[in-house]
Amino acid sequence: MQGMIISNPKLEFLRPVLERWFDCIDRYNAVRGDGDTPYWHDEKANIGLLSAAAWMAEMVTLQQSPTRKQVEDGERNGRADLLLASPETRAYFQASQRWPRVNSLNLTQALADITSDAKRLSHASDLKIGCLFVAPQKLQQGATPEELQDMVDDLQKEHTCAVAWYFPYAYRKLRNEAGQYHPGIAVLFKEARG
Repeated sequence: MQGMIISNPKLEFLRPVLERWFDCIDRYNAVRGDGDTPYWHDEKANIGLLSAAAWMAEMVTLQQSPTRKQVEDGERNGRADLLLASPETRAYFQASQRWPRVNSLNLTQALADITSDAKRLSHASDLKIGCLFVAPQKLQQGATPEELQDMVDDLQKEHTCAVAWYFPYAYRKLRNEAGQYHPGIAVLFKEARG
């Protein structure tokens, strides 16, 4: 089960990136086998996959990109988690990750927090985006198709500018060493205005 919705035209440039993001996850899983999947890790690992997907989509990226950060008393040097650029677009991303329960995503505050962090990046004229990776988990057993569909419905209800999800069939019942099932991953994007 995979899909994406881009509701903000400014983020349409992400479409080819997200299409290749699905491919990057599959490639990682094919190389590493059934004992590991990239979305078990943190936002740095997942921003790396997003970066690889952007390069595959003929864009360029720089992780931990130097930038200016707006602070209460002016500006200071800082870093964005990812700079993604094409000849037409340049965007700065601030990323975070959550591992909520399958039937209780509750992402509104986490998305607001990361978008607020992204707002302080760079200059007012630059495109700044909060990026929230979500790797739902379940104890005891894998997620059912109905639970996956409910999660996709919940993801679509979040106030985002773009959202993509990938719940690979072969990995829905895969569990990590702690015994948690992670059926896949979603990523939510929200433009930080101001």
